[in-house]
Amino acid sequence: MLIKDANLVIVDVETTGIDPNHERIIELAAVKIRGDNVEDTFESFVDPERAIPRVITRLTGITSADVFGAPRAYEILPDFVDFLGNAVFVAHNCSFDWNFIETELLRAQLPKLRNSTLCTVRVARRLLTGLPSRSLGSLIKFFHIKPNHRHRALSDVLSTHQVLNHLIDRLEKQHGITELDQLLRFQNSRYEKKSIKKNLPKIEYILTQLPDASGVYKMFNKDGRILYIGKSKSLKDRVRSYFTGIESHARHTREMIRQVQDIQWTVTQTELEALLLESRLIKEFAPHFNKAGRTYRHRPCIRLGMIGNSSWVTVVEHIHSDGGKHFGPISSRKEASRLAQALVRLFGDKSDTFRSFERDGVGLTSSKIGGRLTDEGLRNAQALLEGRDTQSLATLLNEINEASKDQAYEIAAQKRNFLNLLESIQSRPDFLRTPLLERTGSVVYQRKPSTEIHFMVCGVPVVHLKWTGDHDLLKTATSKFYEDAVTSVDRVTAHHMDAISVMGAWMYKQKNHISVIPFSVNEQPQNFEGKLLAILENESIIKKK
Repeated sequence: MLIKDANLVIVDVETTGIDPNHERIIELAAVKIRGDNVEDTFESFVDPERAIPRVITRLTGITSADVFGAPRAYEILPDFVDFLGNAVFVAHNCSFDWNFIETELLRAQLPKLRNSTLCTVRVARRLLTGLPSRSLGSLIKFFHIKPNHRHRALSDVLSTHQVLNHLIDRLEKQHGITELDQLLRFQNSRYEKKSIKKNLPKIEYILTQLPDASGVYKMFNKDGRILYIGKSKSLKDRVRSYFTGIESHARHTREMIRQVQDIQWTVTQTELEALLLESRLIKEFAPHFNKAGRTYRHRPCIRLGMIGNSSWVTVVEHIHSDGGKHFGPISSRKEASRLAQALVRLFGDKSDTFRSFERDGVGLTSSKIGGRLTDEGLRNAQALLEGRDTQSLATLLNEINEASKDQAYEIAAQKRNFLNLLESIQSRPDFLRTPLLERTGSVVYQRKPSTEIHFMVCGVPVVHLKWTGDHDLLKTATSKFYEDAVTSVDRVTAHHMDAISVMGAWMYKQKNHISVIPFSVNEQPQNFEGKLLAILENESIIKKK
């Protein structure tokens, strides 16, 4: 079949993020084309059933209010599948749009798509080998296309259509391709990947010396300055990847590689140690090509406790051992403030006490915002943050539904944001919902072929051990842990909070492979060690089998 006679549907989705397993579609658009002609269009907002992140609103212009009341994914997908029919599924970076739609189909228990796919990125990589970037924005500029509104689904679909027409025209002129089957095969054909290793003979030798182990690597320029610091579970694979397929890397990565004259590395026992070391070194040296993590962030927490004679929830950035319960860290001050406001709405003595500054006593030097709770509300707020109370979430959901019925959409949207925040807190693993200064114990990570033990005090990792069955090494590690555990913590520093955040993110990522054993200073060490050994020896039995 000739390309000009083929049924093609160009698709684009706008989403709340990049991971289809955790993020959701907020807009879906498609155009049905034949040759140069647009025969039909499909466009709809999609309710993601959560708040749209601010960064996505800045990028797309789509707000939570825009999608409120729009059909949910499972409601709109049957119409989209009918629109798609048996046409070729076309998209720019096709795997992104395809994976989001496939994931939503799976959630809705609908059949998978069976369509052929065509990716304009893959075609552009093979046709435009000298172009530094084949992003949609770059191709729009390259082909002098004037889009209506970038990062809106229908506008991007129409731009992709114009890009596709330019690519098809070049395919015919340069390769004589006019058939659909030829086009689909061309996108998967091999193409030349340029390498700059021939200009770096020293690097060639270094690449042969890299170990297949976890660790941190540093790249240096000719003056001995650190260009970049990174980490990997396999230093060999990660560092070598920079020097293959150079053209496919982003522009700033290609610029960095051109300057690299030396590479050094530090091997670590575990990936977590590499993560912690990487974070510390980036802040120490602030390499030019490390754009993120160069400074210590103020990561707020929610404090529940007494201030004077009243119960309060406050947002704090400097944590002291002041008798309160501290939950976090929270990703941003804005999110922490909204979480505190949600708790005041649910458990406050008056809803208008939030943002009141009439307070004195413990914790006020670092607390800027908060509200008074009832005494019972303080207990209920703690139960909610620790995951022991779900009834309050049901109450909030009912309030959202009532506000929607009354057409009070702004109030409903605000309460939905509260609900999403509280649900995200409750979705954390149990140990990450524990008050920060009580987050002491061991984390056993079991994933073949190895087992690791990580000890933490107040959420700060202090000792790491790769379990080999050596009880003497384990005894040494636990002794060091006990010394740290009995030391009184007066305050949590920015350095501590960074390590807590790295540890917490790692635990969340590996939540299906870890076992957490809490430890209290009042607990007998033998009891704690018995629980730890029970897990380790069970793992040993499994390995022997």
